Amino acid sequence: MGFNTTLFPNMILMGTTQKYVKKLIIKDDYLKKDGTSPLYIYVNVDGQKDRLSIKLSWPPAFFDKTAGKILPRTKNDKDFSDYQLMIDSEIGKVNEIFKEYRLSGKTLTIEGLFRDFHSYSSRKDFLTFSLKDAMERHKRRKIELTSRNAHISSLNKFRDFLNYESSKLKKKSKEAADDDSTEIQLPFHALTPKLLENYRAWMKAECGNVPSTVENNMKNIRTYVRRALAAGNVFDDPFKVVKVTHPETNPNVLTEEQLQALMAIFRNSSIVEAWKIVLRHFLFSCFTGLRISDAKAVSHENIKGDWLVIMPKKTMRYHKVIRIPLHPMARVLITTSLGSLFETYSEPYTNRVLDKIGQAAEIDFKVTTHTARHTFGTLFIELGGDVVTLKEYMGHANIQTTMKYVHLSEKRRKEKINVFDKLFRKPDDDLKNTA
Repeated sequence: MGFNTTLFPNMILMGTTQKYVKKLIIKDDYLKKDGTSPLYIYVNVDGQKDRLSIKLSWPPAFFDKTAGKILPRTKNDKDFSDYQLMIDSEIGKVNEIFKEYRLSGKTLTIEGLFRDFHSYSSRKDFLTFSLKDAMERHKRRKIELTSRNAHISSLNKFRDFLNYESSKLKKKSKEAADDDSTEIQLPFHALTPKLLENYRAWMKAECGNVPSTVENNMKNIRTYVRRALAAGNVFDDPFKVVKVTHPETNPNVLTEEQLQALMAIFRNSSIVEAWKIVLRHFLFSCFTGLRISDAKAVSHENIKGDWLVIMPKKTMRYHKVIRIPLHPMARVLITTSLGSLFETYSEPYTNRVLDKIGQAAEIDFKVTTHTARHTFGTLFIELGGDVVTLKEYMGHANIQTTMKYVHLSEKRRKEKINVFDKLFRKPDDDLKNTA
């Protein structure tokens, strides 16, 4: 196979010069049954040589090796212009990759070129890139399954918003309305502050999301914007303008009476097995503050005398070990002697069961797996514990995170005191209220 190459202008990268060559070539020593040979893009980056398959083929007799171009087979070759367009598109991808590396000041290698070329569509589309990245991060155990699902949920909601925006545009354009295409793509350069602010407004107005849900979704989108930038994609970071806020939230917390009601249900020998299994590790978390991910993973190896010693899965990357006292109320919930402490279900199923249990106990809010950890933190403070110790038990990096349980405790104490207003209300007040 013979071919010539054309040297393109050098790339100036942060004070260094990279030389690269690219050219269309044909593998004419291999002939397919239809009389065509495969086409490739020959590349040479700083002396590293290889060829990129573009999955196209053309008759070798109609290929100009010197110019690196296909030639029309007949005077009115209808396929020629289509093939030339596809070839130009593939070569354009290589040019774009070279350009992005030059602008970002990074050194391009043959391996990097091949990786970026074969994942070009995901690199150009924010949604494709982000969904693929979320799956890969979980596969490599960088994030937990619950985090992966939460991130994918946020990305899918973002896609729903883009579909909503697209449908509005189609109503304004008859030509667009006739287009049945439903594939939504979002080029990185289209990630603008205005788009994100519209997304935030859509979540509030169309989805009825509360501020904490809105900002959590925005935070997840920000995560993948920053990861896309770190991966070498060149675009303006919209989150330099759009700020993610942290609205104050008051999580639902069980009172001592509600906790005792759940314990009474657990002790009832007639309850269904699923309720028993769910309540066992839920109540254990109420007495230890474990997250659901840790309650599912904790084993007898984590029990050291009267202490539970674990490295929380959510903060495992920091290698921080926490020690939690194993209260007798928590210890009696353990029925195994080896391996895992509990049998568990998936978090979505667990939450559905907890919701039913909460209704049976006449609890006035929806009980979820998170309720257990919040209950532990709040009751610890209410029963005389100090915030510094609680911070260590819960594995918080910042004491401000722990302080929310102090605020919750104070709020509940105030509400209890307000009960006295009803007890000592004057008769005249009752008459005024009924007037």
